[in-house]
Amino acid sequence: MSFCLFAALTALAAPTREEATDALTRVGARSPPVGYVFWLDTSAAMEVTSEALRPEIARLVEAAPAGDSVEIIAFHIRPYVALPRTPITAASRAALATKIRALDLSSGFDRDVGDGLHLLATELSDASAPAFSHVFGVSNFCHVPTVLSPWSSGGRGCGAIRNQASIGTAVATVRDAGRLDVRWFPVDALAARVDSAGLAAARHEFGGEAVMEPPLTWLQNFTARLTSERARPAAFADARDAGFTVTAVAPPSPTGEVELEFTSTSRVLELRLQNLVGVGLAEPLPRAFDLTRPARVKARVEVPLPPWSLFPRQDDVEVTLSFSGDGRLEPRAALHLWSIKEDRPGLRATTTVSVHRGFGLSLPVGSTLLLLAFASAGMAAIVIRGRLMPLRLGGTLTARHRGGSRQVIVITGQSEAAVILDEDGVARLGKREAAAIILRVRRPVWNLHGEADIRAPDTEINGRKVPLGVHPVVPGASSFRIGLWRLTWE
Repeated sequence: MSFCLFAALTALAAPTREEATDALTRVGARSPPVGYVFWLDTSAAMEVTSEALRPEIARLVEAAPAGDSVEIIAFHIRPYVALPRTPITAASRAALATKIRALDLSSGFDRDVGDGLHLLATELSDASAPAFSHVFGVSNFCHVPTVLSPWSSGGRGCGAIRNQASIGTAVATVRDAGRLDVRWFPVDALAARVDSAGLAAARHEFGGEAVMEPPLTWLQNFTARLTSERARPAAFADARDAGFTVTAVAPPSPTGEVELEFTSTSRVLELRLQNLVGVGLAEPLPRAFDLTRPARVKARVEVPLPPWSLFPRQDDVEVTLSFSGDGRLEPRAALHLWSIKEDRPGLRATTTVSVHRGFGLSLPVGSTLLLLAFASAGMAAIVIRGRLMPLRLGGTLTARHRGGSRQVIVITGQSEAAVILDEDGVARLGKREAAAIILRVRRPVWNLHGEADIRAPDTEINGRKVPLGVHPVVPGASSFRIGLWRLTWE
């Protein structure tokens, strides 16, 4: 009873024929052009089998969409390109199919499988080759070259393929990038004559699966389901690498308003984002996005507070925005046919925006306050000599060693802070001679500036590596990495 119920629910969940056709058409329309490469053994034992495939290859060309390409490689004693890579167009489709039906595949007594595989690898790794190729290899894989070649075993019979590394090197980049869908058809009138060593060598270098089915029947079925087979590899690649990116359309305004564009990394499948959470924004974003096409949304960046300044100042601050959410791939009907899971939980993306800040009092107000302070304190003579009132540091230092607990050092009221970073993971103020970093401020006539005197190697200020010596910093808004230490001046 339970099995019957399960079967009934499965039938209800499965897409209808119309839904599947529509879904495959949508995915196929976005799939990039693919190449169909036929690697045919035309030796004496295989000539009839390979020749019989020509009409079915022509039918495949007649069914394939414009933009795809077809290529035929044949081999016996020597390999050769029987039909160079030829694009399929609406204007040339009929003539190309006729040419394939009339194609004369030359034959030889034996075959050099190694040389044939090498030519196949060379063609697949060519810079002009399609982004994705379906490869159909038909042979009994018995390596019996009649001439001594770099791949010859040195004797007759089904010998081992030598110098195999040169084959794998040529096709490694294409193979490892997942740009091949390879099927081998170990065909022979007597199954015992299929050479397992030759087949193993081909699968080792190119990957793929061995199809223990007559190649003509299999190719007929492949052509009948071409819409699905053509889009399937691209869909699997999309599902494997599903994700999204975020970029700022333009620099944020001084108040932090920015327009963000969310884009799916999928080329042929559709992605919908759910449960979206953003970090670094002053206000939450919508929780869901349909990324069938890039989506734009206006947001407000959480801009760090600038340091206080008596006079007008400007700077640029980098703000990192990070986003996380759950993805859902579509169209569901096509994914169901390919047994691809729809849900893609835990997708993440980050971007960095630079916010231009203006802060401080206006020049008239700042000048007035400064003159009032000097006049009331009787410090005009100090100003004339080019020096202002004694300066003191403000804020605190937060230190972490190896990501450990926070250590807070109060530096408010100090004329300078010489920070000692012990190897035991203790941060403290001390003498200048033993300090890894010395912080101080100085005030030319109008502006307040901070300085970091770096005394330790392997130091970064605000994510930028710096040498030993004095470097300008923003008072109260700077971060440092010194070896295994992280320091923040707030």
